[in-house]
Amino acid sequence: MRKKVLLVGASTGGPAQIKDMLSSIETLSCTVVIAQHMREEVLPFFIKDLQDSLSLNILSSPLTTNFSEPSVIICSHTSILKKEAFHYEIINNTQGQYYTPDINILFNSFANFAHEFELEVLIMTGIGSDGIEGAKVLKSKGARIFAQDEASSPVYGMPRVALESGIVDEVKSLDAIKECFRVL
Repeated sequence: MRKKVLLVGASTGGPAQIKDMLSSIETLSCTVVIAQHMREEVLPFFIKDLQDSLSLNILSSPLTTNFSEPSVIICSHTSILKKEAFHYEIINNTQGQYYTPDINILFNSFANFAHEFELEVLIMTGIGSDGIEGAKVLKSKGARIFAQDEASSPVYGMPRVALESGIVDEVKSLDAIKECFRVL
């Protein structure tokens, strides 16, 4: 049975919405990997705030995992997924990064192992189009793609570009996204 992984990409407006979204979850049934655009020196404070204020298992990259224990992994830098003999590693790799962290780089690294996971992708609020090219690759490998709706997005850039690209399976409000977590 393939393990379910939800990949989340967010930018402007994302930190408060991610915290709100995660605070609505009591237990997880899958691993959530989040790439939130943020300056590298600020990311550790964001991660610490989530760890201190939420009851979920909040981890940060780099780390070793087998995705068997549901958790939330926050990318502390641009991160990629690698596979070792009996586990996976989410390691920091800033080579070729345009954003911090670079969502496309993270998504593209998961594409190499798409057959090993049940992948879902959530494109949240943000300026620009980071994550869209990686989401296209994941979509071609069977991932389901969700985009946050315009009404609940503080900045409707990334979700709009995802929708316009034709890869989105479903558009969801932040409240609807939170409901999905309740049934994961």
